[in-house]
Amino acid sequence: MKKLFIVIALLIALPAAAQEPARIRAAYTSIAIQMTPLYLMKELNLGKKQGLNLDMLYVPVSSRAVQAALAGEIHFLTSGGVANINANMSGADFVGLTSTLNTFTFKIVSTPDLREVAQLKGKRVGISRLGGASDFSIRYALERWGLVPDRDVAILQIGGEPELAASLQGKAIDAAVISEPFATLAIKAGGHLLYDLSNLGVTYTLHGLGSRKSFVREHRDATIKFLKAYLEGIYIFKTNKELSLKTMQKVARLDDVSIMNTAYEEYSKRLIREVPYPNPEGIQIIIDQLAKSRAQAKGLNPNDFIDPSLLREIEQSGFVKKLYGR
Repeated sequence: MKKLFIVIALLIALPAAAQEPARIRAAYTSIAIQMTPLYLMKELNLGKKQGLNLDMLYVPVSSRAVQAALAGEIHFLTSGGVANINANMSGADFVGLTSTLNTFTFKIVSTPDLREVAQLKGKRVGISRLGGASDFSIRYALERWGLVPDRDVAILQIGGEPELAASLQGKAIDAAVISEPFATLAIKAGGHLLYDLSNLGVTYTLHGLGSRKSFVREHRDATIKFLKAYLEGIYIFKTNKELSLKTMQKVARLDDVSIMNTAYEEYSKRLIREVPYPNPEGIQIIIDQLAKSRAQAKGLNPNDFIDPSLLREIEQSGFVKKLYGR
């Protein structure tokens, strides 16, 4: 009997294992080619292969996705480094698990009369949302070109990529900071490619997957499974052009998928890596830029906003090599 009481006491003393959520919910916040691995996860139910009951949701406003994640309604979401840093400076606990794009990839598409970036002075430039990646990108670029954001160039929050393309075509704005495939669609509709921001060569955490530190800590196994499904989505994106473009066509509701050929080659071969580790350099540039106007950002440690350990664990297990048949 004494031994039984000891066993019961030990069991009570042991910390209870965190129960995995019955359903994992992830959100992507825009329609863009870099999101295709996520679309493939949904289309092919890659989460199920990893033992997850996964819902992939479209939440077109990043701020709503952030609020949903803070409320525990969403477990993973697409986010840039700037979104995580801004949220954490307000008391959140977001962490970047991947850095799928490590430089600016937006294109500035303008009305046909604008031929040089200097002509943006006095003009209206549309972005998706204030405080987001497109906002950060254009402000950084304008400063590089000697133009003062909000004084020399009006920056207007328009909404998602389709709304930006429509606003440009309707001349509600003079230029748009826009991703593929809608950049190509806007050019095809008569817009002018004023500047490709990837030409700046800036190391910047533009797009990745994030979660809350508390969720990752309590549900590391589920996080590993989710990231494995994502890495398989990247693998399919990089190796199956036909399926990837067909899936992109379905999500973006494109009539002609051939317009995506050039962008697909660029993203699948150059911009999106097999294992998209988050890196402190891409976060540091955001901190430096934010610190110019927010004293709170000064002295922040970029490593506090990323966690590469999960991808490292997956890669060391041989999962990625097996995917690519190595």
